[in-house]
Amino acid sequence: MQDFNEIIYNWAYAIYDLTNENKNLALVSNEAAEITRLLKKNKDYLYVLNSYDIDENEKYRLIDEAFSRYNFYLVNTLKLAAKQHVIKYIIVILTKFVELSNEKRNIKYGFVYTISPLSERELKRLEVKLSNELKANIHLTNEIDPKLIAGIKIKVDDYLIDNSIVNKLNDFKKVVENN
Repeated sequence: MQDFNEIIYNWAYAIYDLTNENKNLALVSNEAAEITRLLKKNKDYLYVLNSYDIDENEKYRLIDEAFSRYNFYLVNTLKLAAKQHVIKYIIVILTKFVELSNEKRNIKYGFVYTISPLSERELKRLEVKLSNELKANIHLTNEIDPKLIAGIKIKVDDYLIDNSIVNKLNDFKKVVENN
């Protein structure tokens, strides 16, 4: 039997290869992310599609009913995954596909931690500044972290800016302990 990671990568790369070849990588990637969110909210749906008790044609009908408005590569991937009984991995497969797509399109996601919510304008300014600095298209999500006391902390992949009071106090503590 194939290794789990190999299955995930092969399926994700097949979707990537098809959509990249046909120049609709961005659209299909966005739709795959949307399908992933839907499936995460409705995991029972995957149990139904993975069932050996349900006829293949019924599974196809259910997939068409739920996902017909999405790109046919994704719909057909769902059908084939149901037929091959790997539909239980489809969330991981689609997530990996989105990662491959984002890497190709130079899109990175990160978090900005603050003690209070940032406005859309503030968040957008940070995204533009980081996009220029990291030479990538950065998308940030604002997370509230009251433990910061004050300041800001930004994390995108391995890139970290920690300008929080907690970090400053920890740095000060290390200096005191070393002296």
